[in-house]
Amino acid sequence: MSLKSSKRELIFPIIVFAVFITMVLVLWNKSLKTQKSTFIREIQTTGSLRAKEFFSLVKYDVKSLENLKQRIEMTNGSYFQYWEKDAHLILEQNPSFKFVEWLDTLMVVKMVTPLETNRAAVGLDLSKHPRYPEWENHVRDSSTNISPWTKLHQGGSAFLVDAPVYFDGKFRGSVTAGMDFTSPFDELVADLDKYAIEVKDEKGTIFYSKNNPNTTDIGKEFIFKTSFEVDELDGQKWTFSLMPSHLNFLAERKEATYIYLTFGVLLSFLTSLLVYFYQSSRGKNRYLGHVNSKLKELNKSLKKEQLRAEKSSMAKTEFISNMSHEIRTSLNAIIGFIEVLKLSEIQSSLQEYLSLMDISSKKLLLLVNDILEIDKIESGKTTFRKDVFSPLKELKNIIRIYQRTAEEKGLNIALETASDSDLEAIGDTGKYGQIITNILRNSLKFTEKGGITVSYREKIVNGDLTVDITIKDTGIGIPKNKLKTIFDRFTQVDVGKAKRHEGSGLGLYITYKLVELLGGKIGVTSQENVGTEFYLSLEFPLSETQNKTINTNTESVDLSGCKVLIVDDNRVNVMVLKKTLEKLGVRSESVSNGLEAVNAAKNNCYDLIFMDIHMPKMDGLSATKEIRKFNKAIGIIGLSADVTKEAIDEAKGVGMNEYFTKPISFDKLRKYLPSYLIKIS
Repeated sequence: MSLKSSKRELIFPIIVFAVFITMVLVLWNKSLKTQKSTFIREIQTTGSLRAKEFFSLVKYDVKSLENLKQRIEMTNGSYFQYWEKDAHLILEQNPSFKFVEWLDTLMVVKMVTPLETNRAAVGLDLSKHPRYPEWENHVRDSSTNISPWTKLHQGGSAFLVDAPVYFDGKFRGSVTAGMDFTSPFDELVADLDKYAIEVKDEKGTIFYSKNNPNTTDIGKEFIFKTSFEVDELDGQKWTFSLMPSHLNFLAERKEATYIYLTFGVLLSFLTSLLVYFYQSSRGKNRYLGHVNSKLKELNKSLKKEQLRAEKSSMAKTEFISNMSHEIRTSLNAIIGFIEVLKLSEIQSSLQEYLSLMDISSKKLLLLVNDILEIDKIESGKTTFRKDVFSPLKELKNIIRIYQRTAEEKGLNIALETASDSDLEAIGDTGKYGQIITNILRNSLKFTEKGGITVSYREKIVNGDLTVDITIKDTGIGIPKNKLKTIFDRFTQVDVGKAKRHEGSGLGLYITYKLVELLGGKIGVTSQENVGTEFYLSLEFPLSETQNKTINTNTESVDLSGCKVLIVDDNRVNVMVLKKTLEKLGVRSESVSNGLEAVNAAKNNCYDLIFMDIHMPKMDGLSATKEIRKFNKAIGIIGLSADVTKEAIDEAKGVGMNEYFTKPISFDKLRKYLPSYLIKIS
C-alpha cells in the first residue's frame, strides 16, 4: 500500500472522529444543565410530599386530643371518669405525646398522665404564665390552641396543645397535651439520607432537624420552603425546609456525566478506528464472503445431524415408554392373578412358588416403574401435585411400612426428631415419599446387621417449611472411588458376576433428579464396612391452614339458655347470623335499626347484642351510646365491613365491648362466642 493511499484512508476517519466528539461535548454540556434542573424538581417534589406528610401527621395527632375532648362533651362529662384511661391509651398509640393533663377553668393543673415524671406540674397555677392570654382567647373561641415551642416546668420542651371542654353550656376546663413530634417525624424521613430537613415555629425556633441542614452555603434554588398554619386564631405558622444533606450534592451526578463523556470520547475514537479498518479491509471482503458461504453449508449439515440425533433420542424415549407400559400392563395382570391364587385353597406346596412369583413380579414392576419415572424426568414431563401434608407424619408412615422388612433381617429402624410438631406444608406427597422410600430401601438392601437411624429436623425460614432428614445405616458402605457416581444411572456398589445385591441402579438416580426438581439438596458420606449416611434438605411452602389449638372447649359449654339481639337492616345478614346461632343453640331476636334496638334493650333481657354500624334512622354508634346510658353491663359486639383502626377505635370509644368484621364465619362464632358469653354473663 502506497503512502498517498494510506493518507487518504486517514482523512475520513479523522472527520468522523471530529463530528462525533463535537456531538459528545454538546450532549455532555446539555446533560449537566438537565441534571441540575432535574435535581431541583426532585427537591421541590420531595419537599412538597414530605411537608404534606409532616403537617398531616400533626393534624392527626392533635385530632386524637380533640377526640378525647369530644367524648367528654358528648357524654356531658360522664366520660370524664375514663379520662385517665383514655389519656394512657393516647400516650401508648401516639409517640408524639409526652403527657396529657387537665386544666381547670382557672388554668390550674389538676391531673397529669403520666404522673411519675410530671408530678411537679400538678397544682401549678398557669394564670400568670405568658401563654395565659392565648389560652384565654381560645377558651372564648372554643378552638384548639397550639403554643410555640415552650420550656416545661418539669423539664424539657414541647408544644402545649389546649382543647377547651364545654358541656351544659359552660366552660369546664381544657384537655392539654405536651407534644414533641421528633419521633414520628424521624419515622417519616428514615429513608431520606440524601436530604436535610428543618422545621421552625412562629418565633423561628428550630424544633426539628434532620441530617444537619445548612441553608447558608446552599443556593436558594436547591432549598424547598413552605409554611403551614397550625393555629388559625393566632395566625401561628410553622416553616418546613428541605435541602440536600451535603454541599457536594451534585458531585455524584457530575461524576456519572464525566463517565459518559469519557465513554463518548472512547466511542468516537473506536468508531473512527472501525471506519479506518473497514476501509483497509474492503479488499478482503470477497474472501470472507466465500468463507462465510462455506460456513453456512457446514451449519446446514450440522443442523441436519442434530435433527437426526434428536429424532433418534425421541424414538428411543418413545420406545422405552411404550415397552414399559406394555410390560407393566401384563405384569399387573400377573400380580393380580397371583393374589387371587394366594387367597384360594391351593396346595400348600404351591404357596411357596406363588410367594416367589409374587416377589419376582413386584421387583420387575418396580423396575418398569423406575424406567417410566426416568423417562418422565428426562423428557421434562414430570409434574408435581400441591397436596397439604405433614412431612413428619409421612416419614413416620414410611418407616412403619418398612419396619417389618427390617425386623425380618434382624434390623431396627429408629426415628430421632427434635419435636413432635405437626406442621403442614404444600407439596407433592407422592414424590416426597418416593425420595424417602428409595433412600430407605437402599439402606435396608446394603445393611446386614445393626440398624438404621433416621433423623428429622424442621424449621420455618421466610414463611417456608425447611425439612432436614438424615438416614444413617451400619451397612457395607461405599468405596471412595464410587461416592461421586452413586447418583448416576445404572450405578451400583457391587458390580460384575460376583455381586451379592440385586437392583437396577436407578433408585438413587431418580431420587437425585426428584430432589433437584424440587429445588432441594441431597448428599452422601460413607465409610466401607462402617456405614453410609444420606442427608436430605427440602423446602416447602407452609400451609396457611394449620391445626391451631383453641383454649375454648366448645363441646362442654351449653349455650341453650343464652339470648342474643341482632341489630341489622340487611335481612340476608340477619338470616345468616340467626341460622349460625341456632347451630350453637343460641336463641336470637332481630331489629332493623338503632331506635328499635334501644327500645328492645329497655324492654327485654339479653345476654349479648350484635350491633351493625351503618343503619337508617339511628346508626349503631348512636344506639350504643343510648343503651350505655341505662345499661352499662350488657355485652355489645359491633358488626361492620370497615376494618380500619379508626373505625374500631370509634366503636370501642362509644362503649362497644368488641368489634367483629363481616362476614362472621360459623367457625369463628363456634370457637370464640361461648367463652365470650361466659365471660360477660
